[in-house]
Amino acid sequence: MIMAWSYDATNLGTSTVAERLNSVRLLVGDTDTNDQQVQNEEIIFALNQTSDNVYYAAAWSARTIAAQYSRRVTQNLSGALSADYSDLQEHYTSLAETLEHQGKKTGAVLGIKAGGISIARVDAVRQDTDRVPASFRRDRFKNPPSYSGDDYDYS
Repeated sequence: MIMAWSYDATNLGTSTVAERLNSVRLLVGDTDTNDQQVQNEEIIFALNQTSDNVYYAAAWSARTIAAQYSRRVTQNLSGALSADYSDLQEHYTSLAETLEHQGKKTGAVLGIKAGGISIARVDAVRQDTDRVPASFRRDRFKNPPSYSGDDYDYS
């Protein structure tokens, strides 16, 4: 099976598979055709595993590259020539952490969202006398039944 490698700096983005693939390559620094680090199929796999988030896919790819360098032994030939693969492994591991942080800042939406709730509907639900009372409300430490201060309205 022949694996493919491609990069097009004029086709960066997140709309198409090709744009995402090129963006991941750019983020990882795998843009030199003479020094290929990961194949297209590996990047596409990473994109599939990370719901097409280019930062997470780039972090995945950086960790893959780091793993490749971690398998190599640092070599020193007579003090004149050396190859220190541990530096490359550390670089790509650090890059992966940075890319994950960027992915959290730019591409990830986490937390709780509630849509389509109106103030009038919330008020109507709170005024319903047949409704089971809520076990907690806002004001962090003033939740019934653990708080019984006079300054809190349980309605």
